Amino acid sequence: MVEALRIWASTHISPSSILVKLCDVQPMQYFDLTCQLLGKAEVDGASFLLKVWDGTRTPFPSWRVLMQDLALEGDLSRIHQLQNLTADILVYDNHVQVAKSLKVGSFLRIYSLHTKLQSVSSENLATSLALEFHLHGGTSYGRGIRVLPENNSDVDQLKKILESAHLPPNQSFGGVCQSEQEDSFSNISSSGSVSLYEVERCQQLSATILTDHQYLEKTPLCAILKQNAPQQYRIRAKLRSYKPRRLFQSVKLYCPKCHLLVICSLLIGGTLSEICKLSDKFHSVIPVRSGHEDLEILDLSAPFLIQGKIHHYGCKHCSSLRPIKNLNSLVNKTSWIPSSVAEALGIVPLQQVFVMTFTLDDGTGVLEAYLMDSENFFQIPASEVLNNDNLQHSMEMIMDMFCPPGAKIDAYPWLEFFIRSYNVTSGKEQQICYQIFDTTIADDVI
Repeated sequence: MVEALRIWASTHISPSSILVKLCDVQPMQYFDLTCQLLGKAEVDGASFLLKVWDGTRTPFPSWRVLMQDLALEGDLSRIHQLQNLTADILVYDNHVQVAKSLKVGSFLRIYSLHTKLQSVSSENLATSLALEFHLHGGTSYGRGIRVLPENNSDVDQLKKILESAHLPPNQSFGGVCQSEQEDSFSNISSSGSVSLYEVERCQQLSATILTDHQYLEKTPLCAILKQNAPQQYRIRAKLRSYKPRRLFQSVKLYCPKCHLLVICSLLIGGTLSEICKLSDKFHSVIPVRSGHEDLEILDLSAPFLIQGKIHHYGCKHCSSLRPIKNLNSLVNKTSWIPSSVAEALGIVPLQQVFVMTFTLDDGTGVLEAYLMDSENFFQIPASEVLNNDNLQHSMEMIMDMFCPPGAKIDAYPWLEFFIRSYNVTSGKEQQICYQIFDTTIADDVI
């Protein structure tokens, strides 16, 4: 009765997952697969092996079940010939009996198939990462296996793909993964990228931590690069490079109202130098000049408030300057807060922020993401770093740890980031950009 209901549901109810070819699968994905069964074998009482193909090849090396003690049913020469195009699927629990009854050569629709990257070892290849396929127990989300009839339109289309499939020369690594897949995958990332075969050990902690959205699953960069914006992702990657290399140049002035970015400069000039000397003696100094009727604020290319070595700037575009007499409301205040001074003078204050570009690499692809942060990421205030050699040294140490000079990228630490994608239009062209958010340096790094 259960099997009858499952068959009825598979033909009348649209499953929640999506139909994907092997060439498009990504780690940590649930999808439906239309394929042909090449071989099958019983692994143990709770799991069963299905060897399938759909005429395309996975973008990741595919994990192989060791066959020494297994009685594989199927054409062994055909399976060996197609080994670079096959996927080993482990079927569990209530699906085992269905899998046992399948005929080799039949065409299947497997619903809610799950993929993940797992480390494997062999005699001829160092510990590496390979893509595993699992059909878990239960029937949630339509999970199950359906035999497609020969007259099914999807079967006709699949047959055409199988007939035209390119069969490469047989090259294997002890049945663990294919060398051709390794070679083809290495071409996805440019020279010097993270090797897919570098094991990402579970005990290797990330040098960054996530401050929110921990429910998001990790997404490989190659999958992100194929998707439209806007989206949010959790990634684990290494920092190939960053800009600017001279870290003090990363500090910019930012207007939260119009989003203007201005390069910071510690301004020169005889009058301003004198004002800066006064700020050493007095807590707060407001640079002014003589107007027709009263004192006036200087052009906002100069700071509107100087407190010691810290200069506060205003946005030229968003500010509407008010007379200096409006400061009378602050006369009785023992300490002038920059935001209060700005409000009294009609100034929209600029914030000092770090603006950097990170080139990230996780072995599946390379992506550029920019960071704009005032103090959360580095746990260093951008407003203070230009005037503090110790803070600049701390930033240099952090970046040298992320991107060690002279070392190969495989020796770099893993980093976790939240990134968001968004569309940017320039003239008639539109491109997708990426921004880091809700991420900070791990406490033991600082």
